[in-house]
Amino acid sequence: MQEKEFNLLDEPWIKVVTPSLEIKEVSLEDAMLNAHAYKDLSGEMPTQDAAILRVLLAAALTIFYRYDAEGRPEKLIAEDELEDGTDDEDDFDGEGDKTVLRRWQRYWGKGRFPERAVKEYLQSFRERFWLFHPETPFWQVQGLQHGTYYGVESLFGNIKESNNKNTRHHFSMTDGEEFGRLSYAEAARWLVHLNAYGVNVKTDKKASDAGQPVRVGRLGQLGFIMVNGENLFQILMLNLCAQNVDKGIWAEPKPTWEQPVRRGQGCERSGFDNLPELYTIQSRRIMLMRDKDGRITGFRAMGGDFCPVEDDFQEPMTVWRLKKGNKKADGQHFLPQVHDPAVHAWREFPALFDFGGKDGEIHIPGVVQWIQILQKKKLLSSDSLITFRMIGMVYGDKMNYTYGDYVNDSLTMSVDLLAGMSKVWRTYIVNQVAGCRKVEETVLHVAAGKLCRLLYGNSSAKSGIKDALVRQYYFSVDTPFREWLMSIRPVLDDPDLKQAEWERQSYDYARRTVEEYITNLGTDIYACREDDSKGSKKHLLTIPGIMNECLWKLRQIYPTMGGEEQEGGNG
Repeated sequence: MQEKEFNLLDEPWIKVVTPSLEIKEVSLEDAMLNAHAYKDLSGEMPTQDAAILRVLLAAALTIFYRYDAEGRPEKLIAEDELEDGTDDEDDFDGEGDKTVLRRWQRYWGKGRFPERAVKEYLQSFRERFWLFHPETPFWQVQGLQHGTYYGVESLFGNIKESNNKNTRHHFSMTDGEEFGRLSYAEAARWLVHLNAYGVNVKTDKKASDAGQPVRVGRLGQLGFIMVNGENLFQILMLNLCAQNVDKGIWAEPKPTWEQPVRRGQGCERSGFDNLPELYTIQSRRIMLMRDKDGRITGFRAMGGDFCPVEDDFQEPMTVWRLKKGNKKADGQHFLPQVHDPAVHAWREFPALFDFGGKDGEIHIPGVVQWIQILQKKKLLSSDSLITFRMIGMVYGDKMNYTYGDYVNDSLTMSVDLLAGMSKVWRTYIVNQVAGCRKVEETVLHVAAGKLCRLLYGNSSAKSGIKDALVRQYYFSVDTPFREWLMSIRPVLDDPDLKQAEWERQSYDYARRTVEEYITNLGTDIYACREDDSKGSKKHLLTIPGIMNECLWKLRQIYPTMGGEEQEGGNG
């Protein structure tokens, strides 16, 4: 029988960073008790931090629901405080903190989780936090007989594996120990990551409950978005989503360690009524395997629980996109918008907010709605900045059987931009993001086509030239756009002046992008070449003419700019 070993409440395993930028491992209980003393999580990769954050959030939400800010047992009254007739000036200074926002205010004001509550709650479920246990090892299924056996190298989420079985090799970016000496602490971190982002697994037909294929882990299917704070306590509180911002998800918390071990393969689950249960869903049935010397040799895994992701608005930590299809026949539906590593976070701004489009064309992520609630109730300082962080896994093949790269980006703005009165401001920002897109699709697209014909007499290399121009343009505007967005103060700034400020920058960067590309080609390119058009008329294609047309198109996007056109265009 397997002995109890390595209790996650006591043993250091969660990686955090201190204010002095020291990386250290702490226990789960320590991470909760001293969340205010740690700046952030700091695991082997951002996706690992996202997965562990969900575990911490499940614990934080459960404690928040059951204990007041002093650590006394007292359950919340689950009422919708935004629809109870109170106005925005309420300061929540009444007696008690049984309602969500009053309790949140008191927790936030104390700046830490109540020690008594943390210890009492976690220790009451101590048996479920053993990494190795004869009956209930943490997030595992003891005695798992079915599924696929994987070597220990497959536990790492930052190892890239070739698909050629005859010449299989690994590309490791891990700073952990060697495979043969994997510590229990690191194994625990990767166990949580595996459950959240595990690669695709095939159905085990030998199992009595064959079930359905489950695809990648839960977080691997999302466009994960979270809110940053000054320390780990603030991060947890800012992502608490404790208000019913969408569908009812605020019933009695039931995280996985409070439930019987689930063993079925490929089990569809839906209709969650509490976030801790959703955050600790078992995407995989896993059993870590050790040799007689206690070294982890690998693991066995098969598909576990999964949730349909279409219109799954109970999930607050994802960006949404409108599903393509027949809107008239099927209505409008949404899917999580998985992050693209080639798209900067600020280009996802339209997906974060309702910017006045047609009804139903956008769905605001739950974490954004939660921050809007806190801002509306004046529980956040109006002059503060808020940072949204986007994290995602990019799988290494079309079938998602291997790990690839990851996405880790952020977007910072004034918290006042989330206020209802700032909807006009958000529309202006969305319009500027759209303007950058127009630069890509019209100006740079046209420049690429013309330059390709001038260089090669045809358009065969057009996509390569366009890709180079687009990459350079977005590289140039990335930092300036972030700085411009951060500088906006909705109450103080003039919208027209701020828009003009950005349009000048975008115009200049687009112009320079084309000019510098031409300059790098060399002086001989300025020779003229006859351009065969599709019609009967022919004209000369020249560098000045190409540049002139680009500037003209830029002025269509930014009408107040211009004046740099040269004489003698394409005619």
